[in-house]
Formats: sequence, C-alpha cells, structure tokens
Amino acid sequence: MLFLLATPEYNNTQSNTTKVKVHLRSGIAEILDNHQDLMGKVENDIIEIESNFENKTEKLTFVLQDAVFVVSNQGLDTSADNKNTGIYVYAKRAKELGSNTSLEEVTKQFEAKNTELEIEREKIASLNLDSNDKVVTSKLILIQDELEFFRKVQTVVKGMKS
Repeated sequence: MLFLLATPEYNNTQSNTTKVKVHLRSGIAEILDNHQDLMGKVENDIIEIESNFENKTEKLTFVLQDAVFVVSNQGLDTSADNKNTGIYVYAKRAKELGSNTSLEEVTKQFEAKNTELEIEREKIASLNLDSNDKVVTSKLILIQDELEFFRKVQTVVKGMKS
C-alpha cells in the first residue's frame, strides 16, 4: 500500500505500508490492502503505520493537527491496470514519533513556543497595541495553535515512555 502524509512543511511517503491504524469519528479503522474507499477526519490526532523494510516490520506513530484521512483503491495513475490501495493524510502539522524521540527535545520545543507567546503578549502590552487588531490577534492565535500542538506531542511522548 502507498502511504502519503502531507503538511505545508513536511511530507512522508512510504510504498511498503502493510497496515494503518487511525481513529475516525465512526470509530477506529485498521486499513489493510484492498480496504474499501474511506474518508474522514482524524479524531485523536494520532495515526500509526506499520511497514515492511528489508524483511523487518517497522512501526511509526505520527501526531497530527487538523488532519483528514482518505483511503482510495483507484491509485494515483488511473490508466494503470494495477491499482494499489492508497492512504492519503493531509494535516496542518505533523510530528513523527519513534523510540528515539526525546521527551527533553519535545519539552524544549514546547517551552520555547511558550516563551515566544509570553514575549509577544508582553510586547503587545508594552506598546499598548489594540488587542482587537487583526494582525496582532492572528499572530497570537498562530503561536497559541503551535503551542497546543507541542502540548499534544509532549503528552503523547510521555505516554509512550511510560
């Protein structure tokens, strides 16, 4: 099966995927080869994939933000006779987690983003900027959004380590 994870800043493509596990609104789906076409929003922001590489099974976990999930048996090349199952995930952000993912590194990223948010709030307060200004508000919202993503990653990594 083909697995494609795409975000504005990150792409991951694997052609040797054997199983994908994802939580959708309709429940947990385990996707195997020749699965029915399916589409949905990823509910818990986590997707797990299993693939074979040089006769070894490799498992990867991704933390996602605002992700949609599509399974298609049509393949990318509609003229080809051999149509493989394709799994396409589109997300705002993604972070690959593995056994070597460091909780310390994730915590540092979270703390750096938290510091950036505090600096931005102090700047707004010291310059007496209008908090209703759309530019000021949108920058704060973006930083808070990133902070929330790092919080989710940190929580998942802590769960994996325990």
